[in-house]
Amino acid sequence: MQVAVPMTSTSTLGELKTSVFADLAKLASGTAAAQLIGVLAAPLIARLFSPQASGGLALFAAVSGSISVIACWRYELAIVIPEKDEDASALVWLSLGMVLISTTVTQIVLWLLGGWAWSWTHAPALKTYSWLISANVFVAGTFAVLHAWNTRKGQFGRLTVAQVVTRLAITGSQILIAISGFAGTRVLIGTTIFGALVATLILAVATWRQYSEILLAGLSRRRALLFSKRYGRFSRYSVGATLLNVLSGHLPALLLSSFFSIATAGEWALGNRLLRIPGILIGSNFEYAFFPRAAEAKLNGTLGRAVEGALVYLIKLSAFPCLLLAVIGKPLFVLALGRQWAEAGVYSQILSLWLFTWFVSSPLSTVFVVLEEQSLELRYQALNFASRFVALLAGGLLGNARIAVTLFTVAGMLLYGSYCFTIIRKSGAHASNIIKSAVSSIGVFVPAGLIVLLIRSYVASPVVSLISAGILLAAYFFNLFRKEPAARRILKTVTGRFSSAAS
Repeated sequence: MQVAVPMTSTSTLGELKTSVFADLAKLASGTAAAQLIGVLAAPLIARLFSPQASGGLALFAAVSGSISVIACWRYELAIVIPEKDEDASALVWLSLGMVLISTTVTQIVLWLLGGWAWSWTHAPALKTYSWLISANVFVAGTFAVLHAWNTRKGQFGRLTVAQVVTRLAITGSQILIAISGFAGTRVLIGTTIFGALVATLILAVATWRQYSEILLAGLSRRRALLFSKRYGRFSRYSVGATLLNVLSGHLPALLLSSFFSIATAGEWALGNRLLRIPGILIGSNFEYAFFPRAAEAKLNGTLGRAVEGALVYLIKLSAFPCLLLAVIGKPLFVLALGRQWAEAGVYSQILSLWLFTWFVSSPLSTVFVVLEEQSLELRYQALNFASRFVALLAGGLLGNARIAVTLFTVAGMLLYGSYCFTIIRKSGAHASNIIKSAVSSIGVFVPAGLIVLLIRSYVASPVVSLISAGILLAAYFFNLFRKEPAARRILKTVTGRFSSAAS
């Protein structure tokens, strides 16, 4: 969604940018803190819960998460738009009404089809917890409405606290309950809803105390119906695209569980979640910084150079660690998470090349916004879903989970590679310089990769090869940050947000 901003003067624009990025920094610090908590707790939680339990949570998240993201029928997106708070509050009540409808419909569908669906995914035991899906839809939908209202009112500090509280409540309760002797799927599902519920209640109480008068002023059936028509395009055009995007992320867990086992889905889910954390943190920082520069570069006719420079730096940041992961993924997971997660480590090795293409291309999605080519973004989302489905289906029919993950990786590399080259072509960047950077990064990795492989071949202990890989990785980034000013700026931004989160 693009919002036109009147630009009255250079100083006004500068103040606007400063304000926007200050707000983004607050939100990013909450995201950083939540991710950091998850990373630090992962080795303990992985030893307390089995792949089967993780798989059960992944399937629960796939179903409830896909419904929750459209629980408000996307009307919550419109809450920030009206000029008057009374009109926005009417959209709050409209969105909450849609949450109630979505929750009710979800429960009815689960009563009718829940048994068949859970049997299809080799998780019949989850039928007992189906009602929790409806509960999660209600909690998540309510949180989305509160999040939108507080975004409108500029309460970004409050939203940051909500992110951190959610992760603390989930992680803390999982560890405490598991240590007490109860470790299974129901604990992971229950604590996930508990964390979301705690954050939602905190946000709801704080919001009601401050804005109850304004919110009550918008409580009108007539106004709700009026705004459901006025902003009906959000429901008509955004629901499908959003659902497609979310389903693409959950598709592997659903299909891997249905073709193989719930444990396979759990191994995939944990490995994929941990692999994506660095990309989410660094990629989002890069995207926030690149967006305004890309918009300015388009006006100046230098968008091609901006895209070219961004891709070169993203390749330098990600090629070496992703290729290194392809060599040490399995021993790394075994050492960090325990031997029961060895197969997740194998999946991480296979996924490393997909991770590289995803990391490089995702932060540049804003180029399509700058060029007003959102239709291309929607086409790529549809193609992403279709290619993932075909790849995983083929692997499932062949009866081999590793083949399924390999085909997923190949499909992802082709898709994100095409995505990158479309961005290059549309922006006017020179592909030759970007390809040279990729080849150069691979060349830098080759001797380091050979060293680690030789150590793994001749030294029985995986600790030695992991230490050597860590030293080589540290040396690579030390040299990169020493030579590249842009890389130093990214590092400063990331560490600054972690420091803000910690404080």
